[in-house]
Amino acid sequence: MKKNILITWTSKWIWNYLAWNLNNDFNIFAISRTKTDLDLFEEINIDLTNFELFDNIVKKFEQREIKFDSIILNAWIWFFGKFENAWDEEYLNIINLNLTSNILLIKKLQKLLNKKAKIIFIWSIIGKKFMKYGAVYQASKFWLRWFAWALKNELVWIGVHIINPKIVDTTFHDNSMIDLNLSSDKYTSKEDILLSVKEILSGNEKRFEIDL
Repeated sequence: MKKNILITWTSKWIWNYLAWNLNNDFNIFAISRTKTDLDLFEEINIDLTNFELFDNIVKKFEQREIKFDSIILNAWIWFFGKFENAWDEEYLNIINLNLTSNILLIKKLQKLLNKKAKIIFIWSIIGKKFMKYGAVYQASKFWLRWFAWALKNELVWIGVHIINPKIVDTTFHDNSMIDLNLSSDKYTSKEDILLSVKEILSGNEKRFEIDL
């Protein structure tokens, strides 16, 4: 029997790639604001900042007696530019999606996790470094990293992992307001992220934090 994996944000870039590559071996439940082009087991199209919808989603899973063997959390948004140039709403959206949605979703889904389930955050090396032109975005990465660490120490019956890639080889930064001017060694491949996820799911990777 295939194991159930819930993945947030599957419509673009690395997250679409992960869902596509895991789809044959797992039942993929996707939560994404935009519908994907993938033939997944189940897809729920909502904005993850609509926190009031979480209870209904979890209730429907409960009614169908669905349990999850893994949750892969990818959903986040960004702003790269001078601190004063973003609208207040942009910063609130970053905090709500990057941090609050993850906290509340895990809280609601905790009772649906099988023993020895895996929670995997696909996050960023930026949560461990300092840079300019991304203050609130970077702050959300710091917050979530420490939340994941605390969660690991509290939910000892499951595995909590965080994968920190560098900039991924996608079109993610094509419309950035700043010139990152990065060399090829500053990028992480989609394949390396997928391999890390598979190693965690198989139980071969035990580390809490994997820097790519």
